[in-house]
Amino acid sequence: MSANRIDFIVNNQKISIDVVQGEMLSDLLRNRLGLLGTKIGCNESECGACTVVIDGQAVLSCNYPAVKVNGKSVVTIEGLSTVDEGGKNILHPLQDAFVKYGAVQCGFCIPGQIMTSYALLESNPKPSVDEIKYALKDTLCRCAGYPSIIGAIQAASENISQGLPIQMPEIEVAHDSKRIVGQAYQRPDAFDKVTGKAIYSDDIKFDGMAYARVKRAMIPSAILLS
Repeated sequence: MSANRIDFIVNNQKISIDVVQGEMLSDLLRNRLGLLGTKIGCNESECGACTVVIDGQAVLSCNYPAVKVNGKSVVTIEGLSTVDEGGKNILHPLQDAFVKYGAVQCGFCIPGQIMTSYALLESNPKPSVDEIKYALKDTLCRCAGYPSIIGAIQAASENISQGLPIQMPEIEVAHDSKRIVGQAYQRPDAFDKVTGKAIYSDDIKFDGMAYARVKRAMIPSAILLS
């Protein structure tokens, strides 16, 4: 199988690498560049977990041929946060808002949600609720639900366009100060999930690792006779 040399930019880093025919961008990012924040959910361009931004456009990387990024600029979830002079991580307003609004639960879809939102705010800094919903139509979540995600995007939009601080939403405060329930409290693992550092089963690699492959039935409904 012949290889093609491509040159492109990932998170402001120049990359020159050989890719083979049929290699998808998600595989290149995860398996060869070590950018595990881009998740593979359905691997059929249906769930949106693999979303990255290419030249300002949200793209489903699991079905995007790697050879097509030649000469282009790619941003993944790892490329949103920055590091200050003291070595402290500075979250992008979207990442900060997702943490504070409780939009992060299991976290698997969050890189795709944030990258989709990032592309939206880059082109439309002050989107309406309907515009946010439309942008998220191909990025699925079954944990947090969309109200907290939409609220986080709105808060990030106000921060980017108007400079308003991102604050945790108001809640009914518990009378007992020792209780966690009823208190404003950020998930301890939220930072790793919004920056792509959280590790899931498919992110684990070690020498001699065995792999299983799912083979789907060619006939959806049948009776096995032998």
